[in-house]
Amino acid sequence: MKTVKKRQRTVRLISCEVFRPALDFLNVERRYPHLEITYLPSHLHLRPQQLKQRLSQEISKSAEGGERVICLYGDCFPDIDAFCREHRALKVPGHLCYEMLLGPERFNRYLDEMAGTYFVEQDVIQHFEDYCVNPLGLEDEEMRRCCFEHYQRLLYIRQPKDADLESSACDIAGFLDLYIDISDADYSYLEASLNEVMQTTAGSKHER
Repeated sequence: MKTVKKRQRTVRLISCEVFRPALDFLNVERRYPHLEITYLPSHLHLRPQQLKQRLSQEISKSAEGGERVICLYGDCFPDIDAFCREHRALKVPGHLCYEMLLGPERFNRYLDEMAGTYFVEQDVIQHFEDYCVNPLGLEDEEMRRCCFEHYQRLLYIRQPKDADLESSACDIAGFLDLYIDISDADYSYLEASLNEVMQTTAGSKHER
């Protein structure tokens, strides 16, 4: 009698667009043949309730298709961990995208060195006007002072596939009256965390 091999279910990774460079660099879709990625626009961070609604829609759509769901987000709206549990989605651990891109140890070390550190990466640098200047009214000098008076440095997290953004990062630092540091991203924490969650999806306890 011929044995019928059970078809492995698709794993749907719903991720913020911020992580696209890292996931491309790590070749995750090639490494995990049953993984498919849906990227949501990073500007949804400006509207947490809309992000929550969009994430709920994408999870529901994936669940209807019989897919397991993993969410790659930081704490981008209140109680996101409870939200993921309620929707039976696994969340890659991490509070901030900067923490995931540097690894918790390095991220915390930078904060210990200087609590007033303003982290930026490719997406923020390229959309600084839309994400920060316009919503916060930073063209006004007094508003800049109010928003950034407790910051001392801007730390640009440089990723392997970044275009040449150092000049733009320096311009932002000058605009905010901060001095600049540059630190190369380390994807090892993100890679290990994602691998652990992928292994968890194979467990029977997460079957729907």
